[in-house]
Amino acid sequence: MTMPLKFKFPIYFLLISACVVVLQGALAEQKNVSAIALDRCAEHEVNEPNLFIWSHKNLRVSKDSLHISSSSELEKSYKALLKRADRAIGEGPFSVIFKTSLPPSGSKHDYYSIAPYWWPNPNTKNGLPYIQRDGERNPESKSSASDRVPLAHLSNNVSTLALAAYFSNDKRYAKKASELIRVWFLDKKTRMNPNLNYAQAIPGITPGRGIGIIDTYSFVQVVDSIGILSYLDQLSTKQVEALKQWFTEYTLWLITSEHGKEERRKSNNHGLYYDVQVAIFSAFADDFTALRAMIDSVKRYRIPGHINRKGQMPHELKRTRSFHYTSYTLRGFFDAADLGKCIGEDLWNFKTKRGVGIKLAIDYQADFAGKLGNWRFKEIGSFNTKTFYSNLLRAEDAFGDGEYEKKARHYKQANNDSLSRLLYPKTLLQ
Repeated sequence: MTMPLKFKFPIYFLLISACVVVLQGALAEQKNVSAIALDRCAEHEVNEPNLFIWSHKNLRVSKDSLHISSSSELEKSYKALLKRADRAIGEGPFSVIFKTSLPPSGSKHDYYSIAPYWWPNPNTKNGLPYIQRDGERNPESKSSASDRVPLAHLSNNVSTLALAAYFSNDKRYAKKASELIRVWFLDKKTRMNPNLNYAQAIPGITPGRGIGIIDTYSFVQVVDSIGILSYLDQLSTKQVEALKQWFTEYTLWLITSEHGKEERRKSNNHGLYYDVQVAIFSAFADDFTALRAMIDSVKRYRIPGHINRKGQMPHELKRTRSFHYTSYTLRGFFDAADLGKCIGEDLWNFKTKRGVGIKLAIDYQADFAGKLGNWRFKEIGSFNTKTFYSNLLRAEDAFGDGEYEKKARHYKQANNDSLSRLLYPKTLLQ
C-alpha cells in the first residue's frame, strides 16, 4: 500500500529513535544550526539538474567542451557512452516480477537475491546448507531466479541513458530511461515493493539478510539520473513526487526493519554504504535534516572507525580482494563527501583529532599507482583499476591536486572510455 503523501517526511524522527546511540553527539550540535531548515541542496541551482553526487558544474564543463571544441580528451568517453546508450535503448524494461523464483512472501513484487559468495555444500546430497567462499562469486547469484542482475542493469542503463541524453540532447535516450524508471518503481503491475526483506538469501540458512541492503547502492546513481530526466522534461512533477514517495517508504524500511538495523551496525563498507543510502534517499525526498544526521554519522563514526592513522582500512584489507574493496569503500566515502556539500559540510578535508580523514585514505592507496606489485595484501585474480582510476580523477577534482591525475595516467589507456572522464573533466581539459 502506498503511504499518503501527508506522511511523506517523518524520516528524521524515526532516524533519531533508530540511531540514538550513533547520533547523540550529532544531535547536541544541531540545536542552533541554521542548515537544519534547508529545504533544498545548497549545491542546486536554478535552470540546472538537481544532483546530489554528480556535479552539474562538471557536467556543464564536459558538455560545453564536447560541443564547442570537440575535446579529444573527452571524445572517446563520450562515444563509448553513446554506444552503451544505443545498446541500452534495446534492453529492458526490467522488473522484479520477471524473476523465475517466488520470494517467501508469495509476492514477486518483493526483491529477491542470492548471496554471491555462498556455494552449494559438497558434503551434502541436496547441497544445503550453502557454505561461504569469500571473493568467489557463485554464478547462481546472477541467474534468472535472482533480481540482482536486473537491478544492476536498471541502474546502469538509466544512468547511461540519462547522461547520454544530457550530453547529446537526444530525447530518445531520456524517454527510454524514463520508461525503465516507471516500470521498476511506479507501475502497479511491475513495481518493486520498497523493501529488501529477501536480499542475499543463503539457501538452507536464511531467506534474507541485512547485508543484502548493499544491493540497492546503485540506486544512488538512479537518484541523480531522475534529476537529469526531470530537468529534460522527461519525468513529470507528479512522477517525481511519486518517486520521492517510493524512496521515502524505502528509507523508512531501511531505518525501522531488523535487516536495516543489522546493516547499520556493520563496521565495514556495509555500514558506510547504509549511511550513504539513507542520506541520499532522504535528501531526494527533501529531508535534509536526516541527511545531516547521516553525514554526521560518517564523520563521527565511519571515518574514525574505518580508517587508521596510516590511511589503511583494516576491515577491507582482510578481504581476499583487498585492493578492490579498498577502492570500493573509498567510493562510498567520496559519495558521502559530495552529499556533505549539500548541507555545507566539508567531509573532503575533515580530519579527526588523530589526523584521520578521507584524504589520508586515498593518499595511502594512491601511493601504489604504477606499482601495484608492491601491494602486500591479498588480491585474488588480477587488479581491476576501473574504480581506482575513477577515484584518482575524483580526488583531483575535490582537492585540486594534480598529483592524483598524474597517478591516474598509469591507467589512462585501460580506462580511456571511462565515464569518470566526463564526470570529472577539469584536469583533463587544462
